Amino acid sequence: MIRRVMVIVMAVMTTAATSVAPAVAAEARTPLVGVNGFSALVRLESGDTGEDVADLQEALAEAGFYHSVVDGEFGRTTASAVVAFHKYLGLERTSVFNALDWIRLSLLPDPGLPARWSETDYLEVDLTRQLLFLVEDGKVAQIIPVSSGGGYTYISPRTGNSSEANTPQGDFQLKWHQLGWECDDATGWCVYKYWAFTDYYGIHGYRQVPTYPASHGCIRVETWDADWLESHLSVGMPLHVWTTPPVTPLPTRPIPLPPPVPLH
Repeated sequence: MIRRVMVIVMAVMTTAATSVAPAVAAEARTPLVGVNGFSALVRLESGDTGEDVADLQEALAEAGFYHSVVDGEFGRTTASAVVAFHKYLGLERTSVFNALDWIRLSLLPDPGLPARWSETDYLEVDLTRQLLFLVEDGKVAQIIPVSSGGGYTYISPRTGNSSEANTPQGDFQLKWHQLGWECDDATGWCVYKYWAFTDYYGIHGYRQVPTYPASHGCIRVETWDADWLESHLSVGMPLHVWTTPPVTPLPTRPIPLPPPVPLH
């Protein structure tokens, strides 16, 4: 991996030093250079097709951002995975995969999640980066973009009272699950494959999942992500929601006693 990254960096530096084209050309669809492990270091975006897109989908899947079919079509699922990748790194939340993103994707830093000493399968929701992390067997299995509470004030159609659109933070468990679409007669809001973690809030699929906090307080995911998550979640699974990773104390273990001295 280190050798491959060095080759990429040297190739990019060589191209930048010898090119006389304007800076805009660096973002063109023309391949910059072929490198070990990638057919070309190119800028990709929605609507692109071909082997470069398939390579991107495979690389995103290996990193945990993509779980759809590898078909070489840069559609909505690929665009959403690229947004999740940019959120992960704190970059501009765009679905355009720039040429240098190939290097960033091969050098991903640690996700910075809290240590959960007594848990193996659980969910972490980082409200700052707007990401959901699924942890299985103690390892990050998937990273999914979300949209949480927008922080605005709205009038509840059910009660007529003003409410704050905030997602509750803390440690929870998934309480119950609803299959398919379900609409609230009082509010007209429809949610997909809802996983409740309080009496009023849950994780659910939705038709609009912007790159920023926009919900009334629930945690929105794309409908295809809700489909994929359904077989990976279960009632009772721990869920942790935060804006800053909490510090978890080391587990306390009893000091082992020395073996007894035999009596003679």
